[in-house]
Amino acid sequence: MFKKPVKPYFVLLLLIVIGFTSNTMAQKCSYEKNEIDALTELVVKRTAPSMITRINGQPLYAKAQSIGDNKYLKLVFYKYNDFSFKEEREVGFVLSNNEEILLYPRLVPVDSTKMDQLPDVKSLIIYKLTDDQYEKLAQTPVAKFKYYLTSGFVEVPIKSSKQGNVMQVLRCVK
Repeated sequence: MFKKPVKPYFVLLLLIVIGFTSNTMAQKCSYEKNEIDALTELVVKRTAPSMITRINGQPLYAKAQSIGDNKYLKLVFYKYNDFSFKEEREVGFVLSNNEEILLYPRLVPVDSTKMDQLPDVKSLIIYKLTDDQYEKLAQTPVAKFKYYLTSGFVEVPIKSSKQGNVMQVLRCVK
């Protein structure tokens, strides 16, 4: 019949637990850029790179970018001992459910005014994502990365600890 009053310590403990769980469950996004473009007034977000695997012993990083509603996945890798996969060819992501997503590179115009004679040691390849590709990559862990060499496609397994990294960077630009 009679209700006992709620002790303030219990309420405080409950608030701390709720705050802690929501903080640990919150998505941790690190951005290189997160602003509104002054000219187009579109929101531009670009995540910091996140390593997904190694190719020829060198790290392969993924970054995500959104410009308005357009979503892009950027792959960054280092060229070592003259090794490079074919940048003008498609790459593939094999998801944990064995579905394969092929991405085709966005053609970037070459800067003809660049007078640099030093060889590039780092490559950045940009892939524009369709809504379907974005949803699949943002919802399902990536188990393998496929790239093209002259001899054909090579599949590289992604460690289980890194399989969610593509999902993480893409969710940060939703």
